[in-house]
Amino acid sequence: MLLLIFFLTLNFTNFDNQWETYFENKNIKISYKDTLCDDIQNGFSFYYYLIKIENKTDETFVINFFLGEEKDKKEENKVAFVLNPYEIKSGSCKYNPTQLKLFKSENKSNKSNPSKTFSLNNISTIEVY
Repeated sequence: MLLLIFFLTLNFTNFDNQWETYFENKNIKISYKDTLCDDIQNGFSFYYYLIKIENKTDETFVINFFLGEEKDKKEENKVAFVLNPYEIKSGSCKYNPTQLKLFKSENKSNKSNPSKTFSLNNISTIEVY
């Protein structure tokens, strides 16, 4: 019985941590997952898409993209950073100058709070020599 409970708990835990591939080429792989981020200090919580970027090569790249859809393409939504060989960078709920997260929705149960779909645009990789 305890073994069954352990495996059920393990399966639900793994399900929550699943990354979904959004973009992949020979150099990089971009994945995302949604998570609830709590701001305990201010008493709020919001759903965000966390972004993970993997360098699949032994090269160094500058990664550029805009958060959101093409129509939301503004300088404030631009993300740019260096990704070293075989490095993996992942977003989190904590503040980070490289914003690898995208707002999804407020933590409300009513229907008047639509959630955004995950989207990035103008993804580019520039090799650094």
